[in-house]
Amino acid sequence: MKNIEKDLDAAAQWAERDMNLPKNSSTARRGEDAAAYGQSVLERALGGRPSIDPQAAPGQHSKVRQVRLPQAINEQLDAVALQQHRRTSDVMREALSEYFATHAAN
Repeated sequence: MKNIEKDLDAAAQWAERDMNLPKNSSTARRGEDAAAYGQSVLERALGGRPSIDPQAAPGQHSKVRQVRLPQAINEQLDAVALQQHRRTSDVMREALSEYFATHAAN
């Protein structure tokens, strides 16, 4: 843990003292713009994880569901996620979307 703290301290020192921003950068933030951006990052962080729903209203969080899986299905899920370099939750969301598209409720 001490190595991480040392790395964080070194990064903070570099950002505060040694970092040189390009003068005409269109992406570097300075002064009030930097402060406002930092504040927005903190507000998003304190408000929880960002919503995965692009249609969600501000402050509206994604719902969490739990499901128990038989071992064979769980292993298949892990294998597919690993093979596709995706998270298991992303694979499950896609599978549910495909299921609902073909089995629409009446």
